[in-house]
Amino acid sequence: MLHVSRLGNGLTVIAHHMPVDVAAIYAFYNVGAKNEYPGIFGGSHLVEHMLFRRIEGLRGSVDELVEGVGGYFNGFTNYDYTAYVEVLPVEYAELGFEIESKRMINAVFDDGEFELERRIVLSEFDMNENDPDFRLMYRASMIAWDTHPYRYAVIGLRSDLNRVSRDELFRYYRRYYNPGNAVLVVVGGLGEDKAVELANKYFGGIEPGGESGVVKPWDDGLQGRVRVELKALSGETPRLLIAFKVPGAHDIDGLRKTILTDFIISGDRAFAYGLTSREPMAVPRSSRLYRLVEEGLGDAVYSYYEVTYMNNLYSIIIYNVKDPDKAIMRVEELLAERPSEMSWALPGRG
Repeated sequence: MLHVSRLGNGLTVIAHHMPVDVAAIYAFYNVGAKNEYPGIFGGSHLVEHMLFRRIEGLRGSVDELVEGVGGYFNGFTNYDYTAYVEVLPVEYAELGFEIESKRMINAVFDDGEFELERRIVLSEFDMNENDPDFRLMYRASMIAWDTHPYRYAVIGLRSDLNRVSRDELFRYYRRYYNPGNAVLVVVGGLGEDKAVELANKYFGGIEPGGESGVVKPWDDGLQGRVRVELKALSGETPRLLIAFKVPGAHDIDGLRKTILTDFIISGDRAFAYGLTSREPMAVPRSSRLYRLVEEGLGDAVYSYYEVTYMNNLYSIIIYNVKDPDKAIMRVEELLAERPSEMSWALPGRG
């Protein structure tokens, strides 16, 4: 059973005890691509990188501290939030609270480290550009929206990443990293009462302030259909991307329908691997979309869907597509086909 409490400075604490010998401490911040603006597209991700650099008050680096006790750490940024996690032996769980409390307010943003992380993020951008699936989905986002912050994906815009200053992103960090814009989640062998006690010890003295990352959902750009043909690079497999807008979590009824549609056409892969998979995933043979392979329209079919707050794209990629027009028509037929009772036992076989 979840224990939910709220500290006086606005920090929400969610704790859940399990009979295991480790504890996972997550800090979620309501800030991501949705909060970015011209000049800092990709900045949320770059801030995340900086928060693994020097943090005032810690007796060592995050990796030294966590790995020194046999733990695991990570961080990730998406369209709507940024998160950090430490998984530690339960006897060292307090370390996670110390790291996250100091990460919230004491990141240094050293000039030299900032330039190093800028180069690292730009190299990630380059690696993504070498992936034809990324190039296709990035182009689809550019077409789907005109000015919406989802337009450039989480990785952002190269020109912004090249130009944004250390001071601009430090102000961005100060604006959104605050107790009222964060949720602390503690799962594992640490008891709920102990988790709240440690949250108060390490976070209770942090003053409220800063801003909320809540935004009003909005949309713009693509209306109707757009078709774009891109020339593949030498040696790349020809592929077809079909992307269409689906409701975000702000439209809960629409989100339910999207998840049901995903289950019907893409099978149970989303439930097996998580709805927030960061790359296209192969659909199973039991899925409705796999019929495209069985019917010889392509050699493989992948799909990609990430639950987001605002409307986003649902993507279907057909590899070594034989007849793009026929494949598009067939996908539309599969989307329109009503599920039968048997489809609940074998997704997509309606």
